Amino acid sequence: MREQGARTAGVPRPDAANPWQEEPTALSRLRDTPPLNDEIDPRAERYSEWAERLRAKRRRLASDLDGTPAPSNWSTDALFEESRRVEDDELHSVRRPNPWRVQELLAVLDLREGATAAEVGNAYRRLAKVHHPDHFVEADSDIQEYHAHKMREIIRAYRTLQELNKEGLG
Repeated sequence: MREQGARTAGVPRPDAANPWQEEPTALSRLRDTPPLNDEIDPRAERYSEWAERLRAKRRRLASDLDGTPAPSNWSTDALFEESRRVEDDELHSVRRPNPWRVQELLAVLDLREGATAAEVGNAYRRLAKVHHPDHFVEADSDIQEYHAHKMREIIRAYRTLQELNKEGLG
């Protein structure tokens, strides 16, 4: 190699680009060009909004651990208060539940009469994924309230059906 290099040392090199050298990729060109102040990537803006929501949620959770109440659209106590009251009324005052009421509870979970406990649990998890309030943080207040109400109904139906199943009445 050195001998060949010594022999061609005086030979002028061509002006053409080296075919074995990699051409700059699109990524390296983007990295080398500074962003314009007028252009804001919408993906970067969405990511920034998401990151800020995540930081706010972490701050809220940290304040919950300190014992100070964190601002929230809904609280766990308020979410479960009505369902606990309905459960107590239905389970303790009447030993045999109203069959129409059981059908209504099953209808809330999109089930029919004769559903097993496993089907009830699966329906609850499926509907909770759809209506959970954390999915609608960016939505307007009407949509948030609708899904919070729907989630309260789902939780109430699920907990009541669970208790009825434990009692052997459902």
